[in-house]
Amino acid sequence: MSLTSERSENGAVQNRVETALFFAFIAISVAGLLPRGSVSVEGTNIFASLTFVVASGAAILLGVPQRTYGLFRLALSILFVLSLWIVLQTVDLSFTGFANPGWPDANAASGRSGGAISVARADSFSVLIHIAAPFVAFMGGLVLCRYEERASTMLQALAISAGVIATLSLVQYLLFPNYLLFWEKRDYLRNFTAVFVNRNTAATFLGFTTILLTGLLWQSEQEGTLTALLRRLIDGKPGRKARGMGQAALLFCLLVPTVTGLMLTQSRAGIASTFVAMLFFLTYLAATRQQASRYASPASSRQTRSRLIAIAAVIAGLLLIGLVFSGRAMLRAEVGGVDESRLCVAVSILRAIGDYPLTGMGFGTFELGFPAYRSAECSFEGVWDRAHNFYLEGTLGLGAIFLVCLTIAVGALMKSFMTGLRERRKARIYPAMGIAILILALLHSALDFSLQLPGLALFFAALLAPLASISLARTRRSRSH
Repeated sequence: MSLTSERSENGAVQNRVETALFFAFIAISVAGLLPRGSVSVEGTNIFASLTFVVASGAAILLGVPQRTYGLFRLALSILFVLSLWIVLQTVDLSFTGFANPGWPDANAASGRSGGAISVARADSFSVLIHIAAPFVAFMGGLVLCRYEERASTMLQALAISAGVIATLSLVQYLLFPNYLLFWEKRDYLRNFTAVFVNRNTAATFLGFTTILLTGLLWQSEQEGTLTALLRRLIDGKPGRKARGMGQAALLFCLLVPTVTGLMLTQSRAGIASTFVAMLFFLTYLAATRQQASRYASPASSRQTRSRLIAIAAVIAGLLLIGLVFSGRAMLRAEVGGVDESRLCVAVSILRAIGDYPLTGMGFGTFELGFPAYRSAECSFEGVWDRAHNFYLEGTLGLGAIFLVCLTIAVGALMKSFMTGLRERRKARIYPAMGIAILILALLHSALDFSLQLPGLALFFAALLAPLASISLARTRRSRSH
């Protein structure tokens, strides 16, 4: 009897610790966004360290996740390979011929000897945490999302938290436009940048949030909650789904300022990338809804049509709000056209990559190594400390291994989401959200550096974990066999 009670007490303690780690993970993923995306060294180290502690504690307590074991192992392998390569970039390789050819001149000036692949060995080693933290966050999220209920709760918490941040940031922008939370705003004074310094980073975050809130609203519609809410607002009659109407109302109230804020960023690439992702997302959802209605009874078909009309009205209202606030962005796109300075810099980066196609010039050394390749034909305005292109900067820093690892990672995620679309039924909304978020991230990364901000990278990794976990969860039918 005492042994049984002791086991139950240990199980209760473990559940409490697991719950604490679960909510700590969510809190860290959201809090990392607040100090301007954790762009400072202190912010990066603090939130990365907290992520390591929580993820490690979860892995020790719960072990390796079973249904997402393949993704977990792949993420760990990619992290190991990239970390090992970054360390090798900082090792003295002057005797091999792989060292950067600029080291002899540097040694002549400093009186030192040796040379490495990286043009700044200390910088490469110090920013290793930037690339490790998102992988650890993703793996920690997989561990904590052992059950579908946990994964769904995590995704809802992240989506609502992001919506609250977007809403409160918009309120602050309207009342105190010269501040970002507690910091004075110095750049992009005429643009809404949420809690970030750069409007393009804000557009990526707001695009993610728009997809999440739209997906959860659609899920509410599938459960009948959104329809019940609309009927109550129109007829004043409480519906059967009154229990979930509060959450549906909250999601809608957060979605409106999120879309409004996205348009106020005036980020041409961010708005366009979000539009493409949402176009896929809504088209897929409408197609699957129409396909399901073919096999429904006439009464349920009429109910489905009424729901679709209600959803169409909501989407039309959001698009109208977007058009009202996106006038300046469209004017900026029409007047500004293509950013020639970015194209010119991209050509210079390609020339630098051509000199180090396999080894790169060192992870995290773009600001130091790029000026030697910056063409005189490019504008000399500003300091280019980032490439405004995730793929070019990653390839320049890490070499060919970056493209290989990126292709494998994106391919594995897409395979997981496609599996979810094929095998999940009522839960297929989640893999569709995952694909839409990937589309947005991949498109906007070709024109900006949003995912290189540590805070947003952590949040992005935290989003992918529950989406992948739900996509790979077994259906009830498969469990019964």
